[in-house]
Amino acid sequence: MFTDRSDAAQQLVAALRRRDAVGDVVVALAPNGVPVGNVVADETGLPMDVIVIQRIRAPNHPELTIGAVAPGGFSWINSPMMRFLDVNWEYVQEAKTHASDTVEARAVDYGETWGPLDVAGKRVLLVDDGIPTGAAMRVATQRLRKAGADEVIAAAPVAPPDVLDEVQRWADDVVVPLKPAAFQATADYYEEFETVTDEEATTALSDLVQRRSA
Repeated sequence: MFTDRSDAAQQLVAALRRRDAVGDVVVALAPNGVPVGNVVADETGLPMDVIVIQRIRAPNHPELTIGAVAPGGFSWINSPMMRFLDVNWEYVQEAKTHASDTVEARAVDYGETWGPLDVAGKRVLLVDDGIPTGAAMRVATQRLRKAGADEVIAAAPVAPPDVLDEVQRWADDVVVPLKPAAFQATADYYEEFETVTDEEATTALSDLVQRRSA
């Protein structure tokens, strides 16, 4: 159990050091991964970047993610989860279109603060506050590969073992200190787990830039 995202990030940093997982840049999934990414970047002294993600939620089960999209036309749909929840393709296509439009608009706001993604030839620590289904991490990894990342290490404080098995198939490495078999939701493993807004995330990113330039 973590106190909050800052505590979780410190434990993630410790896990990265135990594994000798080395990166050239931290890339956080925005917005929820930004507080964790900030701490990882500060503790490692690495530069930080972000990828804006829009999750596709299951109808009648908003706590479950059945897919995700990233700017630039990147998307991934969890077909087995769709079938398990009996979600039809018409819903998914409509939700995907809406998510794509939304994520592109959000990316503009982040880009005004942060600039374009710069990971070509770099080892990336891809950070979020949890990996409940792997959808967001997977589509972010697609985006990083396309941008020329040399290596992608998926890193988060908590994730279920079965999802980690899947993540291992498309990430170069995975570092997660807490792997509960009875995982239900990321929030269950935080005493404080407030939703992070895009405004809060961009403010945190601006603060990081100011600290680094001071």
